[in-house]
Amino acid sequence: MRRYKANRKRKSFRKRNFNKSFLKNKIFWFFCLGVILISGLTYLFIFSDVFKIKEIKVLSSNEYLKASVEEIINQELNKNILLLKTKPINTEILDQFPEILKLDFKKEIPDALTVQIEEKREIAVLCYENYNKCLFIDENGLMFKQIEKELIDKDQLIIFLTELDESFTLKETFSLRNKIEDFLEIEEILENSFKIETKNFIIISEKRLNVGTEEGWEIYFSLEKDIKLQTTKLRVLLEKEIPVEGRKNLEYIDLRFERVFYK
Repeated sequence: MRRYKANRKRKSFRKRNFNKSFLKNKIFWFFCLGVILISGLTYLFIFSDVFKIKEIKVLSSNEYLKASVEEIINQELNKNILLLKTKPINTEILDQFPEILKLDFKKEIPDALTVQIEEKREIAVLCYENYNKCLFIDENGLMFKQIEKELIDKDQLIIFLTELDESFTLKETFSLRNKIEDFLEIEEILENSFKIETKNFIIISEKRLNVGTEEGWEIYFSLEKDIKLQTTKLRVLLEKEIPVEGRKNLEYIDLRFERVFYK
């Protein structure tokens, strides 16, 4: 009986010593402190109001685009700015507004978001001859916005298609990508070197381009051949064979063949 009591006393003593040593263990307290710290930071960064979006600024000179983009992005108010994924928002807006080139998102910690809109550059207008609507073209040859014919700025490069082809889609405009630079070069040569203003660029077919001038005559280009070579021929012809006074009665210059024809 005495031995049993002695054993119980020894076990109780060991237990008390273990509890004391455990409570004095630094690793235990560092662990507890770490749990408290992580819990506090998790609440602060994810669940508290500190990092909830309270202000959204959209920057653009285009009031219509600014208001439209604000309406979409304002749905992100009161969401956590640290967890905000801008890629899906960017994709949604670019799909809805093809006239936007890109969006620049700037998170201003802790609670503000700024979005800068950059619009596409309108370098030309594509029109169908027997259709009253036209489409702006960007530097990649992509159509991105409709415009009424009567609202077109006369100083813009205007490209006409002779027929309204309903199968002509955005995907097919990629075929214009390499041509746009050529068209701009033709316009630059005529206007800067010879003071000849272009009136329009008419794509007659996949093989032929007619360039109308304000002087009343036209230039025929082949879209199957090197445009740069044809513009070189044009420059030589206007410099050496057709003086300014000779252009008054000119009807056309045809650059589609090896030999240049004009009348």
